[in-house]
Amino acid sequence: VKDHMILQIEDCMKDDKISFEEGFSKVEYSWKDSFSLTKYWIFYGQEKIPLVVKKIIKEKYDQILKKAFVFALMSFIINIFLVFYANNVEQYKIFFHVQNALFVVAPTLVLVLNFKILKYIRADFKFKGRIFYTIYQKNVGLLAVSTISMVQVAMKEGKYAYWFLRTDNHTHILFTLLTFIVPLFVQWFVIFGIMNFFEHKNTLKNVSAISNY
Repeated sequence: VKDHMILQIEDCMKDDKISFEEGFSKVEYSWKDSFSLTKYWIFYGQEKIPLVVKKIIKEKYDQILKKAFVFALMSFIINIFLVFYANNVEQYKIFFHVQNALFVVAPTLVLVLNFKILKYIRADFKFKGRIFYTIYQKNVGLLAVSTISMVQVAMKEGKYAYWFLRTDNHTHILFTLLTFIVPLFVQWFVIFGIMNFFEHKNTLKNVSAISNY
């Protein structure tokens, strides 16, 4: 935003042949709405942030959500494949346990292997006491909650999905839908949390490098 505004001021000075002060005032006025304060309660609660910041955050999260959903959808397709690959319902139960347990192991390993940076991910941690390191900090809570939820999913048997697709037993439609949909959404948020974690880790490196410079 800063670089963009500087370029705009330079263009105004050149095209309109005005002073820096006049160019600055003109560009500042054009950004007035973008700098108006708003709330983004999902991640910032009651704290007010500039509208332009909210737009940037939302755009970034939308990108990560889309990527995470693609991976979750791939896992969903693998689950369907395992239904038809299993020789019987007992074998599918094992596949179901293992597949969903991977989404418990993965985030756990991520947090354990990166335990040194966990102190920087607290929601109240601020860089030099002034600004938050990144927009990703509060998502560690989401990762923890989704991982715990994934433990509950992994403990289920998934038998309703097998019965629905491999037998004529279609009497448990609601449980069948839950067997398909719940793991998909919980896995989606687990992947989203992991992606956010690595985005945060990379941003920590960048901010630290700038600070050292």
